[in-house]
Amino acid sequence: MRCKTIILAMLVGILLQLALSQANAQENDYSLHIHVRYQQEADLWQVRYDLPIAVDHVAFSRNSNFDRRKLYKFDPAKFVWDKAGDVLLIRSTDGSKFQTLELSFNSFYDFIQKDYTHNIKFTDGSMLLYTNHLTLGANIIEDKTISPIGTSFSGTQFHFYAPGQNIIFLGKTYREQAQWTLENEGTYIYFGTIAPIETDTMLAIVDPKLPKWVWAHTQQYFPKLFDYYKKKTGQALNFKPIVFFNYDQLAGDYANYSGGTLDGLVQLTINGKRWNEENNKQFNTLFHFLAHEAAHFWNGQMFSFTDQTEAWMHEGGADAFANFAMLEFGLIDNAQMLQQFEDAANSCVLNKGAESLQQSAKLWRYRNYYSCGAVMALASHVAIQAKAADKSVFDLWQGMFNANTASKTYSQHDYFNQLSLLTGSEQLAQALERFSRDTKLDNQSEVASWFEQTGITVSLSQNYPAAVTQHWGKQIISNLMSMHCKAISFSSYDDYVKTYPIESCKAFEKSLEIQYVDDLDVYKEGIAAYRLFREKCENNHNIVLKNKAKQPEAEISCLTVPKEISSYLRLTAKTAG
Repeated sequence: MRCKTIILAMLVGILLQLALSQANAQENDYSLHIHVRYQQEADLWQVRYDLPIAVDHVAFSRNSNFDRRKLYKFDPAKFVWDKAGDVLLIRSTDGSKFQTLELSFNSFYDFIQKDYTHNIKFTDGSMLLYTNHLTLGANIIEDKTISPIGTSFSGTQFHFYAPGQNIIFLGKTYREQAQWTLENEGTYIYFGTIAPIETDTMLAIVDPKLPKWVWAHTQQYFPKLFDYYKKKTGQALNFKPIVFFNYDQLAGDYANYSGGTLDGLVQLTINGKRWNEENNKQFNTLFHFLAHEAAHFWNGQMFSFTDQTEAWMHEGGADAFANFAMLEFGLIDNAQMLQQFEDAANSCVLNKGAESLQQSAKLWRYRNYYSCGAVMALASHVAIQAKAADKSVFDLWQGMFNANTASKTYSQHDYFNQLSLLTGSEQLAQALERFSRDTKLDNQSEVASWFEQTGITVSLSQNYPAAVTQHWGKQIISNLMSMHCKAISFSSYDDYVKTYPIESCKAFEKSLEIQYVDDLDVYKEGIAAYRLFREKCENNHNIVLKNKAKQPEAEISCLTVPKEISSYLRLTAKTAG
C-alpha cells in the first residue's frame, strides 16, 4: 500500500512539473528581439538579434533581390555565411549554437527589383528603413525539450534607437527610441529631425527641399482625396495614414517619381531638377499615383481581396478611383479622363494575350490587372449609370464593403453580385467573369462588347497614338526572342531597345542596342517597322537589326509569321439627344 502511495505521489509530482513547465513556457518571452540603432553622422546601422533559444544557424525570412553578403558585416571570427540550397544562412565559425548575433551596414539606396528599397534618404540626412529586410525566419525545432513552442521563436519585436532624433512610423512619433511588434509585410521607419506635418486625415514627413509648389498642391488635394473616398465608399478609415515624401537626385535633368504603399503608409519619391518648375501636367501624373495608392487604404487594407489572381478589382479599381477623383477636383476634364481609360483599354487588348486575366500574375504580366481592371471598372460604371444616372461604380464598392463588414474581405464573386444588382442584369457580370477566367478570347471584341447600350461608343481606328506605335515596334524584338530563345529579356529606353544575352540562344547570345529594323525607327515608325517585319517573315527573309548609327547589330531569321497589327480602340462619350 505504501509503495502505491509513493508511485501515486511521484506521478502527481511529474504531472505538476509538466503543468508548471507549460505555464512557464506560456509566460516566457519566446519572441525574437531585433535591436536597431542608427548613427546618422556615420550613416551606420547596428543590429543585434537576441533569440529566445540557442540555434546553430539563422536565415532571413525575406529572399530579397540583393546580395546581403556584400552589405551586412559581422565578426568573421565568430560567424560565417553559408547556403542551404537557395537559402542564405549565417552560422557560427565553429558550428556551436548561439543566441545573439550582431551585424552592421551602411545605408543601401539601390533599386531592388520587385521589392521595397532598403533605405530611402531625405536631403537633410534623415532616413527610412524597411524593416522586413532584417527579419529572420523561424527554424522548425521538432524536439520540444529544446523549445517548448516547437520553433526557434514565436514572433518578432523590434527595438529602435536614434540618439537626438525622432522615430516615426504607423502614424505615431517617438523620441530617440521606440518598440514595435512586427506585423504583415512590415513598414518603413523614419529616423530624423524633420517636424511632422499633421492634418485631420494624415501625418506627413516632407523633405525640406521639396519644391514648394509640389507640396502646396499636395496639401490642397490630398486631404480632399481622403474625404472624397470616405464619402463615395461610405467607409471612414480606421487609422491615420502617414505619407513619407522625399526629394532625390536633385541635379538630374529630368522629372520622375517612384513609391509604393504598405499598411498605413504611402512612400513617395520625386527625382530630378525639373520638378523645380511648376508644371500642372507633371503634377497630374504624380497625383494620379498618390490617388491610386490612397485607394488601396480602402480596397487593400481596410478590406482585402481573397485571391491574388483577381487583383484586377484591386489595381484596376484604384486606377478608376484616381481617375474619378481627378475629374471631381478639376485636375482633368471628361475628355481627358476618357483618354486615360482608352489608354488602359488598348494596353489591356495588346498585352493580355491568349491567356486568361487570372493567369497574368503567373506569367509576370501584372500590369494587366491595372489596365484591364481599369477598363472593367469603367464598363461597370457606365452600365450602372445606364440603369440609374445617380449611381456609379463607387456604389458597387460601397455595396461590397457593406456586405463584408465582418470578414473585411471580398472576391470577384462579390463584385459580380453587386454589379448584377445595380445593373438589373447578369450580362455584363458574366462577360467580365469570362474575361477573367477563360483563355483564347478575342480580347478586342470582348472589351468592345462591354460598352453596348451604355453612354460610351466603341470604334476601331488605324490612327495609332505614339505609345501604341512604340508597342508594335518593340513587338519585333519580343517576337524574335520568343521564336529563337523561348524567352524575352530586354529593356526599353527613350529611343531604343537594349537586349540582354539569353543562355543557349545563339541569335541573342550577346547584348544588342536596337533602334532600327532595316532603316525604320522601331519607336517613331513602329507600325511600319512591324509591317515590314511581318512581310519579311511571310517571305522567309532575315531581319536586320540596327543600332543608333544605323549600323547592323544582328541579322536574324524569322521562324514563324507573327500576328497582324490589331486596330486601335476608340472610346467616345455619346452626346445627349
